[in-house]
This record gives sequence, structure tokens and C-alpha cells, in this order.
Amino acid sequence: MLHLPKSWRFGLGYLAFVIAGSLLLLAWLRQREWEESSRIFQALAQADAEFVRRMNLPRSEKLASDLAQLIGMRIEFTEAGKGSSSNDDTLVIRLDEKNDMIFTRPPAASQLSLRDPATRNAFLAFWLLAAIVGWLLARERFKRAESERLAMLGRVATSLAHDIKNPLASIQLHAQLITPKEAGDTEAVQLIQSESAVISGLVNQWLHLANPLPPALSRLDLADTVKKVVAHLEAQAQHAGVSLENNVTGPHWTQGDVQRLSQAFRNLIINAIQAMPRGGILRISTEKNGESLNLIFADSGSGFSEVALARGTELFYTEKEGGMGVGLNIVASIIEAHGGQLSLHNDPKCGAVVRVSLPSVP
Repeated sequence: MLHLPKSWRFGLGYLAFVIAGSLLLLAWLRQREWEESSRIFQALAQADAEFVRRMNLPRSEKLASDLAQLIGMRIEFTEAGKGSSSNDDTLVIRLDEKNDMIFTRPPAASQLSLRDPATRNAFLAFWLLAAIVGWLLARERFKRAESERLAMLGRVATSLAHDIKNPLASIQLHAQLITPKEAGDTEAVQLIQSESAVISGLVNQWLHLANPLPPALSRLDLADTVKKVVAHLEAQAQHAGVSLENNVTGPHWTQGDVQRLSQAFRNLIINAIQAMPRGGILRISTEKNGESLNLIFADSGSGFSEVALARGTELFYTEKEGGMGVGLNIVASIIEAHGGQLSLHNDPKCGAVVRVSLPSVP
């Protein structure tokens, strides 16, 4: 048996609903058309019979033939009470005590066509309504699936964080207690501490994704925060052949959570380093825009693809091999929680440009 993805099953099911709805709409329109045709038939027959009665015209076959040609239906005169009974296509009208007048209409062919404005508008309105309802249902399904996925991610992240943090804290503590005896030992200890901090940052990142608490705001200098993050990642950048050019000179004050903003800046710098596998330059600069301060991260890599520009901050969207698609989403959520905005661009010459806009305070 063929197993289709849930989205396909939903789409095919909704398409079947739209087709069934269109057929029902067609049946309803045909019913309305038939009712209108019957109303016109009865009104025309009554008016014709009233004309014959009022003018006291002879009840002859010639008159019946002339009237039939005039109004486009079969007409007969019969003795009162001896004609057939009325039905959908035949109407018997009593003229006087001696005569009945029988009207028989030809089989009515449906005139429904999409060329008819009323019919076309009815179908267009139904299809538009069906499209809107389908979009709302699809969006609701997506939100529910996203919520279920985030709930599962939260449980996994919390469990992993508990299992990783205890041994990680032990590693960091013992690294601090080691007394280097040679120059090489000092570098090894620093590497252990640095990599432990990386792991701790990743754990905190997943915890933030699973349970995004509001930031603990305090007055901070963005220039100092960026400087510390750059210093921490300098060795990693040099190893990748990337030069970190920090042109942010302060102070630039804002209300923010230094830990969360450091995490966001760290993600952006690491993304830029990974976007330049053959080395390059990452330039970090600032510009003032009214009451906002823009931090600009511009690399010399290949830039964002058109799809990445549109979907780069979506959760689980990634173009990186082995990537999880959470880094930019977390950055965007952190910046938005600070009342700011994250935007992605491409430099016309080369490279990607990420702009972080944050409120500036005196």
C-alpha cells in the first residue's frame, strides 16, 4: 500500500473536498436555474391564458398553433376536465366552464456556463473561499506541528542539558585547578577551557530554544560586549584563516542581557567563519539610525542564496551540510526580545551582510 506524507494526504483530501463542493455548487445552480425556468413558464402560460380569456378568442387549433409559435411551447385547447394533469413540463389552465388550455414546454437545456457572469462569479467566490480556508487550515496544521516539534525538542534539550552540564562543570573545575608546568601545558589548559565554554554555549543555546525566557535587562556597552566575544573567538577564526576586523568603538549603550546578546553575536561570527571555508575577512561595524544602533556583520564569503534571504531565520532551515538550522533563528528571537530587529542582505560586491538593530539609550 502506498504511504503518502501527511501534507500530501491533507492536500489530496482538501482537493477532493473542493471538487465535491464544486459539484454541489453546480447542482445547486442547476436547481435554481430549473426553478427560475419553471417560474417563467408558469407566468408566461398564465398571461397567455388570461389574454385568450379576456379577448374571448376562439378555442381553435389555428389559434393554438399561432400562440405556440409566438411563445415557443406547445399549446392545446381541450374540453374542461378531459386534459392531462399538470406536472413539471405541462400546465393545465381552466379558461371557462367548457375549455381548458394546456401548455407543454420543450425539454429545458441547461444554460450554465463559465461565460455567464453570474455562474462564473459564483464559482470564483467558492474557489476563493476554499483557498482561504485551505490556507488557514494548512497554517494551523503547520503551527500545531511546529508546537509539537518544539515540545519534543524542549524535552530532549532539557534532558541533554542535565546530562552534559554536570560532567562539563567537572571538566571546567579541574581545568582551573591544573597548574601548568610548561608552555605547552598552558595552551592545552586554555584550549580545554575554551572548548568547554563552547560546549556550555551550545547547551545554553538549546535550552534557550526549548524555553526562551525573557532577557534580564541592564544597561550595557555593546562595544565592550562585541569586543569580548571577538576576543573569545579569535583563535577559532585564525585557525579557519578568517581575519576578524572589529571596528566597533564605544561606548554604545543599550538595555540588554549581556549573556543573551553575547550568544547572538557569537552565533553570527561563527556563521560568518563557516561561510568562508577558504578564509576571508569579517568586518564588524556600527552606525547610528535615529534612536537605534545598528551592528553590521559583513563577511567576504559567497553571500546568502535567494532562498536563504527569505527563509534564513526559520527554525530548522539550513543550507549547511550537517547544520541544524537553529543558529539564526535563536539570534532573531534574542534580538526581537530586546526590541530590535535582525535583517539579512548581500553586499553588491561580495559577501553576506547581517544587520542587528537595537534600541540605543543615553
